[in-house]
Amino acid sequence: MSLLSLSPVLLWFLAGLVFFALELLLPGLIVFFFGIGAWCAALAAYCLPMSLSGQLLVFLAASILALGLLRSTLKKVFLGRKIDVDAMERGVPDGAVGEVIEAIAPPATGKVKYGGSFWLAAADQPIAVGTVVRILKKENLIVNVKPVATEGEA
Repeated sequence: MSLLSLSPVLLWFLAGLVFFALELLLPGLIVFFFGIGAWCAALAAYCLPMSLSGQLLVFLAASILALGLLRSTLKKVFLGRKIDVDAMERGVPDGAVGEVIEAIAPPATGKVKYGGSFWLAAADQPIAVGTVVRILKKENLIVNVKPVATEGEA
């Protein structure tokens, strides 16, 4: 049994599988749409008696249509979205507090845990590990902090 004696429907279906497999190896999310086009050609060949040129026309039209309509949407889904601005760039909310995880001994910096991230921190006074601090402002990648006054302190 030769490859040419197989049903055109099966050949288009297998071609679609090959395109989908190639998409895993090649970047860009383009070959995926040829797989969709091949499966549309398989469906068209199954439903209607078509010549090879008609099948190729369905393949090309479906591939280009799917590419034009779906690429930007699917690219966001499969490749993810990039956030250009981190949470600290949007501003620190009033009353934001963090915890010192590496002692701050001015003029050297230490580290503070805030918002699930670790930040270099500077202060006007030495601050020990474990101290809860209020974030005053952010300058580049360093946050300026001061210890949170505990009850009984003025």
